[in-house]
Amino acid sequence: MAVRTLVVACALFLGMCIITSGKPTETTHAFCKIVWLFGIPCNQVNMAIVTQIKAMGSYKLGSVTPTLIQANHTSAVGQIEGVNFTMTGTSMSMGCHVEGSSVSAFWFSLFDNGTNYCNLHNVIQGSGLTKTPGFMEFTNEWLCLGFGFSACK
Repeated sequence: MAVRTLVVACALFLGMCIITSGKPTETTHAFCKIVWLFGIPCNQVNMAIVTQIKAMGSYKLGSVTPTLIQANHTSAVGQIEGVNFTMTGTSMSMGCHVEGSSVSAFWFSLFDNGTNYCNLHNVIQGSGLTKTPGFMEFTNEWLCLGFGFSACK
């Protein structure tokens, strides 16, 4: 019975990873994936995220295009996480669908107590996007290791 439960849990985990990105997630590193919906155009979302990342000292902005923002976050203990925001316009109300991901660079940080969730959450919260019309956030422990333990500051 325990083996069957483990197999079902693994299948569900793999399925969620494939659904969110079209490919399995690298599971030897701590990671987080979040989907947000905003009721404003993607160019406004993009500008708000870039502005916030530039304002936060622990982030280094990388490549920026109209549909993708890449950055690195360095924690207080020197750990580096790769952070990405991918934007797609929605047909309803000129909104924006954003997929965020944060992945730790080190293999030994599989359980990060919500660090990767906070990397993404702090940018969206600090940018003021959580107050925009139509804001919704979707994630869970399967997509975001440590989500339940996160205490973002």
